[in-house]
Amino acid sequence: MPAAAEHSTSAPRPRRGRRAAAVAALAATAAVGTAAAALPAAAGPTVRPALSTDQTGAGHARTASVTLPTGDKVIVGTDPQGRVRTAHPASTARRTYLTQRYGDDTYVVPATALHALGAGSYRLAQFDVSALVAGRPGVAPGSGTAHPDFPMRTATIKVTDPQGRPADDASLSVVNVDDSRKYAAFPEALHGEARISVPDGHYALMAYYYTADDQGELTGEWLSFGQFTVSGTATTTAVDLRRATHEVSVATPKPAEVQGIDLTWARGASDDYGLQSGVSTYAGHPVRLSTSPAGVGVQHFSVHETATSPDSAATPYLYDVIFPSDRAIGANQHYRATAGSLATLNTSYYADEKRTGDSVWFDSPSWELFQFRLGIPLPQPMRRTEYLTGGAELTYSAMMDAEMSDEAFGGTFQSGSYVFRGGQHERVDWLRGPLAPTIPADTGVGGYFCGACRIDDTLSIALAPVGDSTPDHSGYLDDPSTPGTVSTSRFQLFSGSTQLADGKDVTGVDVAVPAARGNYRISYDQTRKAPWTAQSTSSHSEWTFSSAHSGRTTVPTDRWGCGSDGDPTHCSPVSLLLPHYRLKQGLDGRIPVGRNTLALTVDHSAGAPRVPVESATVSVSFDDGRTWTRAKVSDLGAGNFRAHWRNPAAAAGHQVTLKVTASDSTHATVTQIVHAAATVAQS
Repeated sequence: MPAAAEHSTSAPRPRRGRRAAAVAALAATAAVGTAAAALPAAAGPTVRPALSTDQTGAGHARTASVTLPTGDKVIVGTDPQGRVRTAHPASTARRTYLTQRYGDDTYVVPATALHALGAGSYRLAQFDVSALVAGRPGVAPGSGTAHPDFPMRTATIKVTDPQGRPADDASLSVVNVDDSRKYAAFPEALHGEARISVPDGHYALMAYYYTADDQGELTGEWLSFGQFTVSGTATTTAVDLRRATHEVSVATPKPAEVQGIDLTWARGASDDYGLQSGVSTYAGHPVRLSTSPAGVGVQHFSVHETATSPDSAATPYLYDVIFPSDRAIGANQHYRATAGSLATLNTSYYADEKRTGDSVWFDSPSWELFQFRLGIPLPQPMRRTEYLTGGAELTYSAMMDAEMSDEAFGGTFQSGSYVFRGGQHERVDWLRGPLAPTIPADTGVGGYFCGACRIDDTLSIALAPVGDSTPDHSGYLDDPSTPGTVSTSRFQLFSGSTQLADGKDVTGVDVAVPAARGNYRISYDQTRKAPWTAQSTSSHSEWTFSSAHSGRTTVPTDRWGCGSDGDPTHCSPVSLLLPHYRLKQGLDGRIPVGRNTLALTVDHSAGAPRVPVESATVSVSFDDGRTWTRAKVSDLGAGNFRAHWRNPAAAAGHQVTLKVTASDSTHATVTQIVHAAATVAQS
C-alpha cells in the first residue's frame, strides 16, 4: 500500500469551486456504511432538495448522496468533524457544475441552473449540500443576523463578456480582503450587471463565464480577476472577460490525453477567513485566465490536470498533476510536470467481470479545504502506472467505482490519505479479493473515523462493509434498488448472553455499556450481490474483545473523529482483530487448479495496542461451506501467515468459500467466512 511519507494537515480555509463538467462520475467519496438510495428529485425551485445519506460506516470520510432541485445527484464526503471536504457528480453524463465554499457551507449548482439562480427562480441556499448533510436549513453566503456595526454601500459590478458585450450570465466570487467575515458571497451577474451591498473596504473578485454550442457542449471558458475599493459612497467597478487571454496548458513527460482540468482560487483576509472558487471542466475547449496581482490579504491558486495515455500506449498510464502557487497569478499559464517531481504508483484493478467504472485522486494543498473532482473512465481489469505530483504540502486520497453508468454506480471504494514525494515508487491493489467486512487502517495522514472506540462508557463500533487486500481501502454496499443488486446485512452486539444491539442494514452502533471491563462479541452477516461481480457474495464475521471505561483521550485529536458526533474527547481505541487476504490470483480474480497460496496478515484495529497474534487457521470449501478442507498454515511472525492447499480439478469453474480464524495474546478472536471468495480457473 502507499506509504505515508509525511504528516500533512489542511488549514481550515473555505473553498468555492465554480464550474465542473463530469466526463465520468466519481466513485463515492467515502466508502463506508450501508447503501442508501437517493429519493426522487424535489419538484420546483422552492422545494428542499431530496436527500439520502449514508453515515453508518467507519473509514476516512463519510458520504451523503444528495439530489438537487434540478434532479442532478451529487455525492459529498465529510471529515470527522462533519465538514464537507469533497464532492463529485454521480453520473457519467457531461453535466456542468459550479461548487462554492465559504465558512462551513458548500454549494453545488449545475450550470444549467445559473440563469434561474440569478433571476431568483432558485435560491443558493437550496444547493447548500453542507446543510443537507447535516439536516439543517440551507443558508446563503454572507447571510445571518445583521448588526449595525458599519454602514453599507451599494457596489455595482459591470461584467463585459469575451466579445465585448454585457455578459448575459456570469458567476462572481466577491470577498472583503481586509476582513472576510464582513463580506464574502457569490452573486450572479445578469445582463452585464450585479449589485451588492457591502461595507467600506478593499475587495477582490473573480468572474466566470462560458460559451456553449447548440448541443450544450462547452466551446470556451474564461476567468477574469479584479479588485475594487469601497470608501464612503456607492461604487461602480468593472471586470472585463476580454482580459482573460492566457490559455491554460500542462505538459507531461509522456504523451497524454487531457481528461479534466481544475482551477482553484482562494482569496481573503487570511488563510482562516476567505472564500475559495474553482473551475472543474472536461477537456476539448480552451480555458483562459486574466492575471491577478497579489493585493491585500492572501491569494492562492492551483492548476490541476488529469490525463491518460493514448490508445496506442503499450501499458496504460495516468497523470494526476497539480501546480499550486501563492500571491499573484501571472500571465504564463503553461505548466510542465517533470519526471523527478512525480511519484509512481504501479496500480492493479482486479475484476472478475469485464466492466467500466471510474477513478479519481483528490490531491489537496494545505490551504485547500474543499475539492471537486471529475471521475476518469476506468476499464477493468487493468494494470496502470499512475504518476502523481509529489510534495509535503499535498495530501492525497483516492476513490474508485467498479461500475458506472448514467443510471447507477456500484462497487465504490476509497483509500486512506497519503503524502508522496517525487521519485517515490509504490504498489497499489484495488478490489483484490476476497472482499470482506473490516475496519480500514489509519495511514497517519488526514482525517480518520475510528471504527472501534470507547468514549467513556459508550462503545462505538462502525465497520466498513467491504475491504480489499489493501488495509486502508474500504467500500460500501451497493444501492439495493439497482436491478440485479442485493444488499442486506445484520449487525449484532452481545455482552455474554445479553444482546445489546440488533440492527438490519447497519454496520455499527453507539451503545452505553458498564464501566467495568467486560467481554463483548460482534456478529455481522452480509449479502452483497451485484451485476458487476460474482465473487465475495456473502460473509459471516464474528469478533470477540474486551473493553472498559475510557475516561481519557488516546487518539490524535487533530485528525480523528469518534462516535456519531465525531468528538474525540475521552476516546480510546478498542482492539479488534482484522484479517487481510492476498490470494495468488490473476487480475480476473481466478485462482489455479492445484496448489494455492494465501498470504494472510492479521492486524489490530487502528490505534489499538499491537499485542502478539498467537494463532490463525485457514479452511476452504468447494461446496459453499457444507464441508471444509483445512489448509496448512505457516506462522511467519508479526501477524503474518501463509496458507497452502490444493484445488481439485473438479473445482474448476466453481467458487471457493474461505474461512479464517485468529486469536491474540489478550484472547481477542476473529472468525470470518467469505462465500464465493474466489473462482477456480478452468484448467
